[in-house]
Amino acid sequence: MEQAWGFSFPSDYKAFVEHYGAGAIDNFVGVFEPALDSSGRPAGPITEESSVAGELWEELEGIPGVEAQAERILAWAADGTGDLLCWLRTEDDPDQWLVLVYERGKDAFKLYPCGMTEFLVRIFRTQFPEHPLSGTPLWGATAPRFLTRAQERQITATGRDPWA
Repeated sequence: MEQAWGFSFPSDYKAFVEHYGAGAIDNFVGVFEPALDSSGRPAGPITEESSVAGELWEELEGIPGVEAQAERILAWAADGTGDLLCWLRTEDDPDQWLVLVYERGKDAFKLYPCGMTEFLVRIFRTQFPEHPLSGTPLWGATAPRFLTRAQERQITATGRDPWA
């Protein structure tokens, strides 16, 4: 997969995706996984949302003082308010990539000096000075629940709400 994408992904993200796969946290943050189209080229939500994030980066002229091209933004999740959770790929080592959030509510980007899993844990534990997302369902979540898309479909097929 990484060969087709042309780079490695951060190790915490790879461990998350290998263990859980794509899915949602508390029906609010949808985590993507790399995908390929029928010809073996990168495809799916990561490519689609990265394109949106790149367009927004150019339109908003990024973050003052941060030099980065739009194609260096890689989306790994989106939330229920339209925020995009990304990495800013400024380093060759993917474990050094910082989390970049497009917060739709403020129509602005903000950079967080941590990786994907630390970012999520810090939201659950309210360890940022202010909530980094437009919506608050995960802020201080003591027992966040993750369901893969397959689990969500299985529960829905039984007539139950998977998030109830």
